[in-house]
This record gives sequence, C-alpha cells and structure tokens, in this order.
Amino acid sequence: MIFKFDSEIINGPIRPATVIFLASGPQSLKDRPELASFRLTVQPLLAAGSFKGNYLETLPLYFPEHENWLVLVGLGEYEKLSTTRLLEAAATATHTLTDLALKEALIAVPIVPKFTQTQILELIVFGCRLGAETRFNYKTLTDQPSNTLRTLTFWNADYIAVIAKPKVVISRAQIAAEAQIQARHLADLPANYLYPEAMAERAVQMASRNKIKATVWDEVQLEAEGAGGLVAVGQGSSRPPRMVILEYSGTSRGTKTVVLVGKGITFDSGGLCLKPADGMAQMKTDMSGAAVVMSVLEAAPELKLPHKVIGLIPLAENMPSSKAYRPGDVINTLSGQTVEIVNTDAEGRLILADALTLAQRYQPDFIIDIATLTGACMVALGEKCAGLFSDSEFLRNGLLRAGQIVGENFWPMPLLNDYEEELKSELADFKQAATRSGGAVIAALFLKRFIKPNTAWAHLDICGTARKNRKSPSGAEGGSGFGVPTLLKFLCTF
Repeated sequence: MIFKFDSEIINGPIRPATVIFLASGPQSLKDRPELASFRLTVQPLLAAGSFKGNYLETLPLYFPEHENWLVLVGLGEYEKLSTTRLLEAAATATHTLTDLALKEALIAVPIVPKFTQTQILELIVFGCRLGAETRFNYKTLTDQPSNTLRTLTFWNADYIAVIAKPKVVISRAQIAAEAQIQARHLADLPANYLYPEAMAERAVQMASRNKIKATVWDEVQLEAEGAGGLVAVGQGSSRPPRMVILEYSGTSRGTKTVVLVGKGITFDSGGLCLKPADGMAQMKTDMSGAAVVMSVLEAAPELKLPHKVIGLIPLAENMPSSKAYRPGDVINTLSGQTVEIVNTDAEGRLILADALTLAQRYQPDFIIDIATLTGACMVALGEKCAGLFSDSEFLRNGLLRAGQIVGENFWPMPLLNDYEEELKSELADFKQAATRSGGAVIAALFLKRFIKPNTAWAHLDICGTARKNRKSPSGAEGGSGFGVPTLLKFLCTF
C-alpha cells in the first residue's frame, strides 16, 4: 500500500472516499474543517441519531452527484479513548473501505485532546495498515484473500497543530506495521513448512536482503560450543536445532549494544511429557518470540535504528522419540551450569538459557528476551497483557512506556528471590522447573541464573498475547506479532 500526507486544507472531497472519525456525545461540527463539504449532510444524521459515534460504529454514505463516499467511524467516548482504541478504529475504517471495493481514500486524522496530532497520525497509520492485512492460506479451491485498497492519503484535520515531519511519521509507522505483519505470518506457518532449518534459512535470506550479518550454528557447532540446552530440546526431532545470530551495526549516532533473544520452538508437542491433544495444533506459534526478533531486525535498517542490535534466535522442535531428552536427565548448558530436567514441556527456558549466555559475549548494554514461556503468565494476565520481569528500572520503565505509546499492554512482574528455593536440585546446579504455583516467576528466576550480575536484562513473557484467539479489527485469528511495535519504539527512542 502507498501512504501519503496532504498538508493542505481540503475544501472538498477529492478522493473516491473520505474517512472521518467522530466521538460519541455532544460535539460541535462548526470546528471540524474536514466536514466542511459534508456538514449539511452529517448534521441531520447526528441530530436524528443515525450515527452516534459509538466505538467502532461505521456509517458509509454515498454521494452519486460526486461519485464519492463519506465514511464515518466512531471513536466512542473521549474519556475512554486509548491508543488501542485508536488503532482499532483506524483498522475498522480500512475494513469498511475494503468492503466498498475502493482503491484509494482520504483519511482525516482526528483531533483527540489527550494526544498530540503526531501521536494520532502514527497510531492511525499503524491501525490502517494492520486493518489492510490479508492472511494467506493453503486452500486450493478458493481464491486467496485480496485487498483492492492501494492508496491512503492522510490529512491533518487540526490546521492549528502542526505535525512535525509527517512523511517521516507515516513512513516509520508503516515500516513498524509491516514488521508486525511479518511476525504474524511467520507464526501462522504450519510446522511442516517452518521448522528450525527452514526458519534459519528465512533469517539468512532476510539478512542478505537487508545487509545484516547472519550466522547460523548447526547441530555440529551447537555440540562443539556446548549449547546443551538447545541440543537436548532438539534431539528428539528429526529436524535438528539451530542458533541464528543476526547483527545490525547501527548508525554513527548509536553508542549502545542491545541483544534481543527470541524463543524459537517451531513446534511444541511437550516432548515425552506430552501435551493434551486439545490445542496442540496451536503450538506452531511457540516460535512467536523468534518471529518478533527476526521481524525487528528486518525493520532495523529501514528505520535506521541508531544502536547496534544483535538478534539471537535459538530454534528447535520439541518432539517425543527414543532420542528425546527425559525427565531426570542432567544437561550441561553453554554457561557451564548443569540443569536437572523435571518436565520436558518446560523446554523454552532451556534454549533461552544458552542464547542468554551467548548474548553476554557481545558485552551488551541491555538484553531483552521475548518468549511464549509460561501458561502461568497467561492465567495471571490473560490474553491482552504480557508479563515484564526486570531488575533494571531503566529497561522496565522504558519498555512499559514504549508499550503504552503503541497500544501494547505489559505488566511489571516480581522477581522474588524467595522462590529460588524451588529450583534447588540434589543432582545438578539447579532444577529446570518446580511446582505450577508461581510458575511465571520461577521461570523468570531460572533465566536470571544465566545473566551475569549488573547486566541490564528484561524478560517478556508473551504466552497469552502471542496469539489472537478471536478476530479483531486489527488482526485475524492467529499469530499477533505482539512485541514488535514495543521493541521498535523502545529501540527508536532510548
């Protein structure tokens, strides 16, 4: 899609369609310049209650004399308007334009008191692009989904508030949205199409296109390096594990090094501690953290992120077989620490342990890992909020703030040392898991064992948010790409 910006006051509709966002409740139309050509039409509709401005309410109006459309989209009450609601409203607008089979439209950037026009423009562009997403499928007897919408032109309805560098704002929002869509598509790929070798190859191809350095450790090198966590998890599958290393060098303005680590279990059967059949088909999305990291690295050169960013993606398929690792095994990790296996379905923390150890070879200023790690976090926070664990006040506050700006919810979770007792082992340095009680905290404490003292580290548990279980205006059921916007915003602004 092509996104443009028009800085001129539009006295009349010049596109096949114009989209205008209206809040619910009393509002004056005389101060809405974008409604200048439609005031006589819209005023009676509002007075009659034909359009109330309720959240996600839509009203398309056709004007045969001009052969164009006016599309009204409701924002709901101003008091309840959030970044997420703005995104969803923009996505709803795109859906409506698509349903009308339109190729182009003018989008009036709404005036919302609690946000600047620059913030609103970024959110509206982001939402419009997510709303235009189409999900590929493997059906052979039906047409693939298509979208006729090709060009959206955004116009600042508040001619008093100046948007600084609107074309830059639009470009960056579109790049970030494309990155999130890419992460969604990766998470939706069936496990027989996306297995460790295949995802590693995709990462190498992506890196080549974007002039990013890519290195892949195969099973032989993993063994030689001593990455016993990743080797153990992957040994039960006929698809061998991989470690992908992506290196973006940053720009001359950057002075920091950030390592992103993404959990890449391309399919999780639970191993010998087999998962129930119900819901196992969704375990192809257990590589959502890896998809996020890969998509962030792909966007980095386009966004000209200032700092050096390293992406570490440990990839494995967790399967049961005669070669699978077992409960009771003791494995050696890349850090040199030994771990007693308690549950083969707690595999994500094992592959992250090796990646977090590797991360510290780059002497990073910050390490951030993102993983569909524990069902316990989903039980605690649901499907619309992810857990954020960190002892670093800078990282914790920076990621929370970035999430708020882009409409992703994170909640700070405790790293309670009182729970470390649960990881004690009689056979090894510590156990891999403990009881279900406090599972998300214990998993985070396990990961912390592989972080050197005084290293700024954050762990994002996206188990509940990595997959949409129902359709919404900003995305179909399936992979959500959650975390991409937050990480990109953080990397752009710190």
